[in-house]
Amino acid sequence: MKTLDLSVPTDPPLGATLMVPDRPVAAALVHQGGGVHDRDGNMSAVGFKSSLYRRLATLLGARSIATLRFDKRGSDKPARYPHSYTLPDRVDDARTALQALREHELTARLPVFLIGHSEGGMVVTKLAETEAVVGVVALCAPFGNVFELGRFRAQRLIKEAAGAQRAKGEKVLEYYSRLERYFNEGTKLPPEQFVEFATPYLGAGYNGWESFEWLAGLWADYLKADPSKHGRPMLVVQGGRDARLHPNNARHWREWCETRPLAEFHLIDHLGHDLNDARQKLFRVDNEMIDLVGGWIERASAMQ
Repeated sequence: MKTLDLSVPTDPPLGATLMVPDRPVAAALVHQGGGVHDRDGNMSAVGFKSSLYRRLATLLGARSIATLRFDKRGSDKPARYPHSYTLPDRVDDARTALQALREHELTARLPVFLIGHSEGGMVVTKLAETEAVVGVVALCAPFGNVFELGRFRAQRLIKEAAGAQRAKGEKVLEYYSRLERYFNEGTKLPPEQFVEFATPYLGAGYNGWESFEWLAGLWADYLKADPSKHGRPMLVVQGGRDARLHPNNARHWREWCETRPLAEFHLIDHLGHDLNDARQKLFRVDNEMIDLVGGWIERASAMQ
């Protein structure tokens, strides 16, 4: 396996890692879930450490799939940094990273795919509407509006929890309600003003990452997309033990896929939101999910 550090030519440039097995059959861009992650899954601004996407890339490499994963813009900034990017910026960053994967000498001749986790599944689905990739994979992706999902989580916490947890849910709901008033009024908060507005919600609705414009894009449902209408095959994988999404999330995706010949749905009963085998105490990326994704990409590549 060759592992190379690259720079994605965005503005500013973003660090990336290309992993290429000895005999690759395909190449995939891997996109992280919500939050300002680096290429591996760490969020230094809030002290969150993860190797999820490095593990995912390594396991896909064992299935002869090359991968490129990259740092999100802002992942090197401290907590409460005044970010100014938008959701279109995020999609454009992914587009530039995809182009870098297509043009690299080690992957230029390979069939190219998009793989996104959680909110990243929605980002790559949006990107696949305009990019001629062989296929797109959405892993544990929310169905519908992500802003509304955040509101639903808060409402569920208020209904089911007590004490400090219930108070946290009420604080989160207040945060989303105040934001929505701004969006409805067409008010835009500059980055520094948004940090000032959001700081009282630290530990509740606001954790020192993302931007006002990013949230406005989620509220406006910018990521709603259907690449199958543009001839792009799509694999949707949901987890039976995914507690971070709406209880009806998997059912909605199943029904969505059933009406689209190019979309394929799979539910893995023991899969958690972080692509883990939730039956085990120690974290491990689920082997069944890797086999499913790897086999689907191999079959799609063979048809090219």
